[in-house]
Amino acid sequence: MATLPRAGAVGAHPRDHRPALLTDPFLQRPEPDSTEVAWFTEFCGDAHHVLIGDGVGAMTDTELAAAAAGGAAHGVRVVAAQTVRLSRVAEDRDSHLPADRRPARGIAARAVYRHHAAVVVPAGDREPYRVISVLGDRFVVSETFSVGGPLAPGMPAVIMLTSDHQLLVNTAANIEFAARTITEQLGKIDAVFMPGDLVNVPDRASEWFDDERGSAFFAVMQGRGGRVASDGKAYRGAQILQHAPLYPAIGNHEVQGRRAGHTSLDDSLHNAVPRAVAEAEYAKVADSVNPTGDPAVKSQWVEDNSFSVTTYEEIFSPPRSGPGGKRYYAATVGDVRLITLFATRVWRSDRADADPAARTTGTRFQESHQHLTDPLAQGHGEFIFDDLAVGSRQYEWLRWELESPEFRDARFTVVMLHEGPHSLGENVVPAFTPPCRTEERDDHDRLVGIRYDYPAAENLLLRDVLPLIEHAGVDLVCNGHNHLWNRFTSPAGVHYLEGSNTGNSFGAFPDGSGRRRPVPPPPWNSEDTAAQGNPGGLSPTVPTIAPRRDGGGRPLPYIADNNTVVFQAIYTGTGTVTSWYVDMADTTAGAVKFDEFRL
Repeated sequence: MATLPRAGAVGAHPRDHRPALLTDPFLQRPEPDSTEVAWFTEFCGDAHHVLIGDGVGAMTDTELAAAAAGGAAHGVRVVAAQTVRLSRVAEDRDSHLPADRRPARGIAARAVYRHHAAVVVPAGDREPYRVISVLGDRFVVSETFSVGGPLAPGMPAVIMLTSDHQLLVNTAANIEFAARTITEQLGKIDAVFMPGDLVNVPDRASEWFDDERGSAFFAVMQGRGGRVASDGKAYRGAQILQHAPLYPAIGNHEVQGRRAGHTSLDDSLHNAVPRAVAEAEYAKVADSVNPTGDPAVKSQWVEDNSFSVTTYEEIFSPPRSGPGGKRYYAATVGDVRLITLFATRVWRSDRADADPAARTTGTRFQESHQHLTDPLAQGHGEFIFDDLAVGSRQYEWLRWELESPEFRDARFTVVMLHEGPHSLGENVVPAFTPPCRTEERDDHDRLVGIRYDYPAAENLLLRDVLPLIEHAGVDLVCNGHNHLWNRFTSPAGVHYLEGSNTGNSFGAFPDGSGRRRPVPPPPWNSEDTAAQGNPGGLSPTVPTIAPRRDGGGRPLPYIADNNTVVFQAIYTGTGTVTSWYVDMADTTAGAVKFDEFRL
């Protein structure tokens, strides 16, 4: 065995002929009484272990070599890890990697292995740990981090809220400022709630691990980034996930579109197809593509020709608490009962051409006239990935969770979802409803166009989900998606917070602002698209401490500025939710606490 460099080993490539970690270890809590430690490499390896105990930081090379072979050391527990290869991650010519590490054309699979082990730490305790991976006669070991036991009821905790990273230019700066500010003002971060859009293209491996711009998801959340922000300075992010478990939700950028027939991961992302459409197309070709009727072959064909969240599900281990598996779940985090929903849809542009002959591109409102006879090439509007209507499986699970003893007994309750019911942002339209398809025909009954409407009255979040949340008296609803900060409070006292501004805002459209969301022309019904305001009906809340102001000195109930980053945290000791911003045009001013309220 040979001990390799402990610092700087993360991210080294196998071509160096030495094993290296692709990421530091990160924490998940799939079970109430244990914590999962997981990490990634680009080699399968011969053995992988978690080393935990007071003595791990002082282990000698001889002791590390013994641990690499599975042996024990004084004051150190050695826990063997399981390994699985990620099945869909790949790179293409648009990957931000050195030229010799990305294909010149097409999509090339990339070998990435996930190693994970469950460790048990008593509630209230925290222990140092490291991970070690073995390849042949060599091994690589991480730095020393700490893992805590489950947060017990009554134990004050700091929960960081962050969203919509998507490798944006200011994401690393956002996380670096957030970790520093939250830790200084509230204490160490005990957990992270993240309502989606962790990356941009989920099947592109480099966006998770080693995008050369320095803002890959794990690199930033583990303090190993290096993105130059809009102020011209480089930021590394912060060591967060090595010490605090992440509770994610699925956003539209965790859903990869149809992979079959594509040579670009970007094009694949934007060609998501509903499952029912892919299944109907499969029935037409089943005899040729699957003559033996193998269910696994059918399942793979349908996934390859519709959409998938497989990469997300293979990377993360959120709690499992019902029929949603990893897609939606509930968990108790100290004094908080967290309910996480799968509430998102494919995003498409807002172009709307009244003349079917002019439709050269497919959007949320229309199909291209070139694809009227090819269901797999069509977009099918902004369809919802998982139904939330009354009677659906997810809706019934949510109703059951909101009536459960775990929910009723919790001091604080939080519902987290990517697309929320209230927002001043652009992406709150069209209404969150299944697209209503209209086939347009000429005088000879020939199909000449396909368009989609989104009846505002059928918004599933407002019509079906919101009444459950309000009736149950949820304390906080946390969402992302619109890349801005705004919040609302209902008459029943439910707080709705969107804090997804990492520096790529789509803008805010409050009533009377003069700014209007794009509204499609006739024959679409203009009343279905709210040009201004919050379609959910609640008025936005002006920040309680230091609101930004417009040119006339009036306080603004939002932050939608590409050069401003925003972050939030919940302190369960007092039930306080705090928001800060940093103006990237003047970072010397530091973080400004601009809003605070109690649950």
